[in-house]
Formats: sequence, structure tokens, C-alpha cells
Amino acid sequence: MPSPRDCAIAHEGATVVCGNVRFTVLTPRVIRLEWSAIGVFDDERTQFAVYRALPVPPFRLDEDERTLTIDTGSLVLRYTKGDGPFDAVNLAIDVIDGDRRTTWVPGTVQRENLGGTYRTLDRYDGDTWQDGSKLPLEDGLLARDGWHVIDDSASFRIDDDGWVLPRKGEGDQDFYFFGYGRAFHTAIADFAAISGPQPMPPRFVFGYWWSRYWNYSDEELRILVARFDKERIPLDVLVLDMDWHTTPGLSLREGHEHTDVFGEKSGWTGYTFNRSLFPDPVAFMRWAHGEQLHVTLNLHPASGVMPHEEKYEAMARQLSWNTSTKAPIPYEGTSRPYMRALFDTILHPLEKQGVDFWWLDWQQWADSKAMPGLSNTWWLNHVFFTEMQRHDDARGLIYHRWGGLGNHRYPIGFSGDSVITWTSLAYQPHFTAMASNVLYGYWSHDIGGHTFDKSIPREDRHLDPELYARWMQYGVFSPVFRTHSAKEASLHKEPWHFGPPYGDAIFDAIRLRYRLAPYIYGASRDAYDTGVSIVRPMYYDWPEHDMAYNVPGQYMFGNDLLVAPVTVPLKDGAAPFPVWLPPGLWYSRGGAESFEGGQVFERSYGLHEIPIFVRPGSVIPLYPEGLRHLSTVPSTLTLQVFPGAEGDASLYDDDGATQGYQRGEYARTKVRSRHGTKTHRVHIDAMEGSYRGKPAMRAYTVELLDSDVPDAVEVNGRELPYCATPAPGTWLFDTMWLCIRVELEPASVDEAHDIVARFDPVYAKPPGLLHRMRRARDAVGYLKQVWNDISALPDDIDLAGQAARVLAYTVDEGDNAGRAARFAEAVREFERRFAALPDSVAATPIDDELKRGFVERLGW
Repeated sequence: MPSPRDCAIAHEGATVVCGNVRFTVLTPRVIRLEWSAIGVFDDERTQFAVYRALPVPPFRLDEDERTLTIDTGSLVLRYTKGDGPFDAVNLAIDVIDGDRRTTWVPGTVQRENLGGTYRTLDRYDGDTWQDGSKLPLEDGLLARDGWHVIDDSASFRIDDDGWVLPRKGEGDQDFYFFGYGRAFHTAIADFAAISGPQPMPPRFVFGYWWSRYWNYSDEELRILVARFDKERIPLDVLVLDMDWHTTPGLSLREGHEHTDVFGEKSGWTGYTFNRSLFPDPVAFMRWAHGEQLHVTLNLHPASGVMPHEEKYEAMARQLSWNTSTKAPIPYEGTSRPYMRALFDTILHPLEKQGVDFWWLDWQQWADSKAMPGLSNTWWLNHVFFTEMQRHDDARGLIYHRWGGLGNHRYPIGFSGDSVITWTSLAYQPHFTAMASNVLYGYWSHDIGGHTFDKSIPREDRHLDPELYARWMQYGVFSPVFRTHSAKEASLHKEPWHFGPPYGDAIFDAIRLRYRLAPYIYGASRDAYDTGVSIVRPMYYDWPEHDMAYNVPGQYMFGNDLLVAPVTVPLKDGAAPFPVWLPPGLWYSRGGAESFEGGQVFERSYGLHEIPIFVRPGSVIPLYPEGLRHLSTVPSTLTLQVFPGAEGDASLYDDDGATQGYQRGEYARTKVRSRHGTKTHRVHIDAMEGSYRGKPAMRAYTVELLDSDVPDAVEVNGRELPYCATPAPGTWLFDTMWLCIRVELEPASVDEAHDIVARFDPVYAKPPGLLHRMRRARDAVGYLKQVWNDISALPDDIDLAGQAARVLAYTVDEGDNAGRAARFAEAVREFERRFAALPDSVAATPIDDELKRGFVERLGW
């Protein structure tokens, strides 16, 4: 296996040396530009660049005594020979993007950078800090200018052991020119090829994390987890903030603050369990693992190792530190002996006790004291992540703030202490999607916000349940689903703390996250393979449309889902929230409605509604209801097949925990959907590939959404019987979703399945039927609440409000041959009732205002 440094050395055929300059053609759209005063060039890994031994792309080199030209087909570089550094006189690069041609020279100002990310959202209300200043976002790779330059001249170098080396020669130039036009996917793939892929986190990371800054005791956490279990709320990660360790001298009360010998606030750094809260840490973590929970502990390492720590003597011995004066051992992250001793004597022993990974929380001086200019955040991320990968075959995992380019190699991110406001919620989708422009695809936010604005009196600090419910809905469609909050007694985020309807929306959000877990995990693999993050802006796929750059609140979540989380409060029971739909056909989340794109779609959304739109033909894998954790995967997988002439998917599986996925230890299952007027065929291939723990058997539930009632359903040429209740080897028609649900019997993963539903087009249902059924249900529910009389509602109103049940009786009862005809007749009766609902209500004696409320609900 080649060494890391070998991987950093470009193939000879990719390089062109001309005196004091070296050009390296890394891809057709990326050229490395180096100038050295002494003509010596550097091939070490850097914080940004770790792979340069890429396949040599074809290019043409033309050279004479005065000039040198490199033409890749996408870039044309022109260099006028000389001894001086690159400038606007001696270097120019043309970017060719179809019929567009853009010229860059050193010093060109980029005008339309699309943004990258920033270290933290601490104390930010949206993008505004408490003093009114704006978030100083760093640039990202993508720009509407069609090019970007990464200046790697001042980057620190990394040796074969993964340790930091001094910077390059002072004054030398080392640029990476990316010229991509509108080929944003290609630019991201090139970035990942050079700077490294986004590693896949363990599967459990995509579950629900419980975190709260609170001085929990062992017993309180057991009671908390028992309540999660009682409420049947899934949970995967238990986060212990800094109170897990002893905190001598810690206080924020005026006059009670203390600082340690290093000038840092006392009590923040700690490595010894607080035995008054955790009398037996090993037993506590053994219990947590028995509950299928993964434990992470908070670390503030800035104050080094104090003499009161249990492992002070062991640390001192390894460092030959004089303990006679009980002097603290100072922190220095770039000291190899210090970090080795920290891992060997303190952190690894805690890991053996049960700590699964570390929450790094560096908030002190920005750069290393030993290596000025090296970000402590960047370096801690690198050291902790790579140490975890070296320690065993487990996937590296930390969570900490962003440290700069190259930090995407060390997921995941912790965005810090955002202010609890609608403004903060509205900003986070944009902030998260933008980070994909530097491959930082795993931001983890404090869902619900962290802290109240300091101007709010303590007695008025209460979490708005509607705001929290909407934030949880956004959390479902963010990379990491983690709640967290400040140490305030009034700040509760336990799901059972909220009554209807907010608690219902919160519970639904958590359950939806777990159902979507296989889709999210597959998108994580796509991010590893392509560089394109799970959450990314609209302009990745529609770069030629101006609207794609002007809708920061919406994004693509994986390849198939367009999500626009509602980030404004309800008004009269609904929140108006426009969404731009790109050109083409789109479906609602349940397949109930179709929408023609290329326009802004105006609609208001109730509390339980999330604007989610799906590409036609998509196949969305889901876990069944009731999953409690992601440490293991269920043996049944649901495939939701959306309407559309054709669609394809590749289901992804691996062991969920080790680095084996990087060695080819994984499996894929291809799924194809083909839908015509008379048949809908779904073919599930045999699973291809292998990994540790690969299942021998799997059962599939295939749901054909927004479907007509078929005459017959076949699997592998055999007609299945109809059964009104789910049973293996049968099918049913679910009128709540208007979908065919086919329950396949458990079978070997090495077997293929061919599912065919056959229809008579004569009985095709009208478009938008499910949407009208749901609006009728909601409107009738509202009417019953405001009816204020003992008299019954008119019959047609009652029947329209329970259309799904009426249709179910029609479908489930009677002979098989007439099922589609009976359904079509019942649908026509519902459509008659639905069209007459405004008149039916108008004839009732209720107030006109209530009648208007009813009609409005029909039209939401």
C-alpha cells in the first residue's frame, strides 16, 4: 500500500516544470500552480491537499522560448516565462464552459462566491451576533464566476505519521486553480479527489441524540432513558456535557469566578468523573451500552492536566514531569509527547470504560502557541479523529467546530450556542447547505436553539412549543439530529414536555427520522463517493436558473428529496411558505399531489406539514415503524415507489461501524421502477457485494404510491392474494395513502424479486384525489370543533370527512373481480360530496366566519 506521502506526489506525466514554476494538471478543471524562489517544490501533504497521485488527464503542451501553454479542453493556461512570482502579466487561465469563456489572472477579484462556512454560530441570532456584526463566512469552492483559487501557500504540512510540519518557504506561491463554469458537481468531485473524501460516520450517528447542559446524575439519566423507553421514543446517543467531570472553581456568578494558572476559567477542563454524580462510571457506561446507547463526553482541554486529576501522576510519569510542586501540566496540542501521553494515560482508559467518542469544545486561544498560525480547532479535529482510526478499525468520529479547509475529513461539526429565535431557525438550513461548498457535510446544530437572548428576563424565558416543533422538523432533514440547550431550569426539550398538538408533531418528527435512516445512510455513502453532501443548495443541480441562487431556505436532501422546512410561525392555523420548484414534475411527500416545476409554489402549511417534494420515479427506502435504535438494522425494508414513468435506486448496506466500507466491504441492491398505463413493474435485484454481518435473508414491503386499484398483483410471475390486513405473500390497497402495499415473504438476499401490478385504465382515479381527501378530513375536523350544537353534521359532510374509511370498506369487501370498479364508483361519489362541501356548510346555521374558516381549510 502506498504511503500517505506517495499519494501526495503527482505522477510525473501530470507535471510541467519551467524554471522557478511548476504546473501540475490534476484534473481537466484543476491545475496546481507553484512558484519557488529557489526552484524547489514541495510534495508533502498539507492541511488542504492530501491526494495528488491522480490519473493523468489528457492535455496539450505547447512551448517556445517565451511562452508555455497548457490546454486541457476545459482550461487553457498561458504563462510568459521569467523568474518572478505569478502575476497578472505572466499568467492567465481561460475557463471554457460550453459557449462561455472566462479569463482569470492573478489578482482577479471574485465577485460571486457562493459561500463556505464559519467556525461557529455561538451567540448568533441567525447570522447576526449580539453586537450587531454579521457572521464572517469564509469563501467556498463554488462561485457564479465559474472559478475559484485555493491559496495553499501558508498551509501547514502533514508528515507520514499524520503530524504537523512547519509551513513552506516564506514567499513561495502554491495555488490550486479550479475552473468549472457551471459544472458544480464536477468541481466538488475534484475538490474531494485532492483534499480527500467525506468519511462516513457510523450508522448510529444518524439517530436521535439527547444532549442538555445539565448536571445530570447517574440516577437521573437512568430515569430519563426509562422515560424515552416508556414513550417508545428511539434514541442512539447520550451526550454528557462538562458536568460529568469535577469542576473545582467553576462559577459564572459575579465575584465568584476563578481563573487557573494559565489564565483560563477554572473548572472547564477536566478528566476525572464527578463521583457525587457518577459513583461508579464503569457501571453507568455498562448500563448505557446495555440500552444500545453510545456515550460521548465533553472536553475543554485548554487548561492541561491539573494536579487534582486522578491520572495526573500517570500523565506526569510518561512526560517525566516533576510532580514535587504539584504544578499543572500545560496543554500544547502540537507536542507529540503531550498528546501521546494524554491519549495513553487518560483518554484511552476512559474509552475502555465505555466512552465511544469525544465532544471537543475548544473556545480558547485561536492558534497553537508552538506553531503560530495553526488553528487549534483544526489541529484538535485532525489529531482526535486520526487517533481514533489508528486505535482500531472503528470509524473516526468527533464533534467539534469548523477549523478550516480540510476539516471535512474529520466529521462531525458542532455549530455551537445559537440564540433561540425564529431567525436562528430560518438561517440554519442556509448555513448547513452552504457548508457543502467546502465539503463540510455534517454540521450538527443545537436543535431548538441553545440559549435565550440575554435581554430576555429569566422569568420570561420559555421555549415556544411551535418554534421547537418546527426546529425538530428541520432536524429530521439535517445531517445530525441532536437537541441541546443551555443550563437553564426552564429550558426543557424532552418530547413529553409538550402537549398536543406540538408534542404530536415532535414525536412524529423523531419517528420520521428513523424511518428515513436507510435513505440518509445511503446519501452518506453518496457523499463519500462523490463529494456532494447530504444537504446541498439548489444550484448544484440547477446552476443555470437564477432562482436556484435565491432560495436559501430550501435545499436538496440526498438525490431525491427537495426540502423547505417551515421557519415562520403559524397565522390563523397555517404558515404561508413559498417554495421554488425547479423545472420538471414533482410529487408531494406522500405522492398525493403532483406539481409542475419552473415556478414558485405558494401554499400555507399546518403544524404537522413539512414542504417536501420528491422527484418522479424515486424509490425511497424506509425502515418499518417502531425502530428503537440504529445499532442494528431490521430484517424488513420498505420501498416507497413514487409515481413516474421510470426510476432507479441503489440500496446501500455495510456493517455500519468499521472502516471496511473504504476497503470495498459493502453491498448494493439495485431497484428499477417502470410505470405505464396498464402495468407498474418494480424489479429488485439480488444484493451484490459482501461485508461483515451481511444478512442472509430480507423481507421487502413495496409501496406503490398514488396508485389506482389494480386488477392483480404478481410477484415473480405468481399472482398474490388480496388481504385487508398486512401479511407476507399478500397485497392490499391502503386508502389512507392510496397506495398498493405488497408484502414480500422473507427470502435470501441473493434472490431477485419482480413485482407487477396490472390495471384497467378505465378505472383510473382523478389526479389530486388524496390531497382532496385529506383537506376534507381536516376541514370536517375543524367544523366539529366549532359546531357548538348537539345536532349532527349533514350526512355528506360526515362522509366526505372520512373518505379513506368509506373507500376502504369498498375495496376490502366484495369479490376480487369488481374491486377496481367499486373503488372508481366510490371515488366519484366522494368527488360529488367534496365539490358540494361549501354549499353544504353554507346551508348550516353556524356563523359566517366559521363557514369561511371551513372553506379556507378545504383550499389550504
